[in-house]
Amino acid sequence: MSDTILRILITGGTGFIGRRLARWLVDRERVNVVALGRRPCTVAGVENVTIPELEPSTISSVLHGVSFDAVIHLAAAGIHPADREIGSLISTNTMLPAQMVQLAQRHGAHAIIIAGSSAEYFPTRAGEKLSEIAPLEYRKLYGASKAAGGLLALATANQLNMPAANLRIFNAYGPGEAKHRLLPSLVSQLERGQRVELSAGKQIRDFIHIDDVCSGLWETTLALLDGRMVTGSFNLCTGEGHSVEMFARGVADIMQVPQQLLAFGALPLRADDTPYLVGDPSALHAQTGWHSSFSLERGLRHAVEQSLHTR
Repeated sequence: MSDTILRILITGGTGFIGRRLARWLVDRERVNVVALGRRPCTVAGVENVTIPELEPSTISSVLHGVSFDAVIHLAAAGIHPADREIGSLISTNTMLPAQMVQLAQRHGAHAIIIAGSSAEYFPTRAGEKLSEIAPLEYRKLYGASKAAGGLLALATANQLNMPAANLRIFNAYGPGEAKHRLLPSLVSQLERGQRVELSAGKQIRDFIHIDDVCSGLWETTLALLDGRMVTGSFNLCTGEGHSVEMFARGVADIMQVPQQLLAFGALPLRADDTPYLVGDPSALHAQTGWHSSFSLERGLRHAVEQSLHTR
């Protein structure tokens, strides 16, 4: 693929991952990026196609006669825990991915990547890394809607002989996160010397730097286009578990502020919080050769420094 100019369609280009991925792809050689969404992606060099809703017939109309080499579908509903209306979760997370597979085929694409989520997994025992054959969520609507959407998309792709991957992304962090998320809220309050109220922080998570997410999405795209990987679901994660407490203390250390500003236990755990969520990335590594490059310490330093620089 090195001598070919690739035309990539992405959805969700205004979100945390989408903006970073768009910038990441624009920086690659011989890649043209088209962002499809309700609002334009603000990354320089991206061609925007704006539509009122991500609805299949509307998408087909605005993209009539346009072709792509691959589609990276990032758009989802319910990213913010307070924005989880049932109808939206089902239409966007469950139905739209399979519809995007059909659209990708109609527009000449030879591969599609669906952005899945670690929330697709049913909670496991502490210390047990999640492989792709682990039980899927069926009680919590966000995770269940994402899991169902991934399964329908892969089945549709199999029916249409479309190479596809559902990448279950674990706890992504880095520059550009929404203000309510852990990293930006820590940086914002600690920079002002404010006390940060947190839960006890004992939850173990697989924190993955946003640039590792982007490289994983890209390597998967290339592997699908080159015929080097099979259609299926894969974990996009580091395979390393760290506590929320360790994450927060790492940010405080990098910012050189007193650890006493971190008020662990001041907030209760959410009723549906999962104690342990760590993935096994070996299947994706075997299929693509991809592996994460950021340790948590290096990733946090990079993220904090960039976040402070852009404030």
